[in-house]
Amino acid sequence: MTSLLDELSSYVASKPSLRVDLVFIGQGFTAVRLVDGGVGLALSPLRRFDTCIGATRLAGSFTRYNTRELARFLSTSQPAHLRSIGLAAVNAVLQKEVKDRTDFVEGDFLKFLSIEPGENVAMVDYYTTKIEFLKDSRLTIFDDRFVGKRKDICIVPMSEVSKHMPRADVVIVPPAFMERIEGFRMLASKARHFVVVHPTTPPLPEPFFKRGVTVVASMIVVEPEQVLKHVMEGAGTTLFKRFCRKIAFMRKD
Repeated sequence: MTSLLDELSSYVASKPSLRVDLVFIGQGFTAVRLVDGGVGLALSPLRRFDTCIGATRLAGSFTRYNTRELARFLSTSQPAHLRSIGLAAVNAVLQKEVKDRTDFVEGDFLKFLSIEPGENVAMVDYYTTKIEFLKDSRLTIFDDRFVGKRKDICIVPMSEVSKHMPRADVVIVPPAFMERIEGFRMLASKARHFVVVHPTTPPLPEPFFKRGVTVVASMIVVEPEQVLKHVMEGAGTTLFKRFCRKIAFMRKD
């Protein structure tokens, strides 16, 4: 099977090319703005780049590329910062299309999962805004950055994924780990829900569904200029989500 990243890239490559007006690589988010004003986002790599060398030697040239060309950077063979640009370009294209779709529900993905107290929830990455909603479950978080920093929550290193994830009833993964989704899903084969969620999740559920994902949670950007301004000024999702609508695609078995 073609990799998920390659499939997303190929999908955009099959569409008419769109001109790019701006590429922004921030410490938190990467953004691509199209000439028509549409904006796509991706998470920037966690490792901060050297301020002398910079993120990439292609800096200053990205607006020469169109969306089909930028989407080709979304490949496991590319450096992390280029993959982020590729994903942001993919999302810029998908934001134009998602507004015409009717197969999603609106709202926070958690209200559609009906997680019961005591169920095993495995979360990859520490989601600050979701912790309180999940504390009644048996929550295990995989995040090397926060191991040992909270005594009330089980936070373990990523090296323990194979030990804990097979017990999960619900798995929650951000798009930063898209290249590992199939491996995670094999580990969590008994999970009733496998969720990919973040404002930067590509709102194209079909490639995710056929890899065992049951919920694809993303957003529709309603005010792209406000989102871009806030991202460029260092905002996190709690600020720029005011200019978006949360959506979720639910797989129908």
